[in-house]
Amino acid sequence: MAGNIRLAAIRSFYDNRLGLVTLEDDVLSVVSRVRELTDGRVTVELDPDTGYYHLIEHCEDNTDRLVFTVKELDGRVVDRLQRADSRSRLHEDPYDAAEREQDAIWAQQQHEGVQKVLEAGEELVYHLRRAGATPRMPLPVAIPRGLSADE
Repeated sequence: MAGNIRLAAIRSFYDNRLGLVTLEDDVLSVVSRVRELTDGRVTVELDPDTGYYHLIEHCEDNTDRLVFTVKELDGRVVDRLQRADSRSRLHEDPYDAAEREQDAIWAQQQHEGVQKVLEAGEELVYHLRRAGATPRMPLPVAIPRGLSADE
């Protein structure tokens, strides 16, 4: 990340490569928020060749690690960083989220399957009763709502 420009949390600063750099308000607010949330461990760097923003973590073992890269620097970056930070209360494990989603889809499919079987079963029972093939099958009895055991 040697060719990248580390964005400071100030409106204007000087870079040897680009000269005077002035940040827009929305970019400045995201850079400030990232710095505040991570206590300076994560910085925002601009790749001048591609225009992409890289969030870089500066680890205790003196290694810089890429957290993620985005084309646009806006509020979604802060949300994504908070979800990715395992120490944050907003952290969401992507594997758990995918598993919950799969479980919900499976439960919905099971429910739909049961409903189809119930409908087919009701139709089968109707036709068996109508044909007289099941003389011992109990008939459903409709009970009015207002009727109680005391009457």
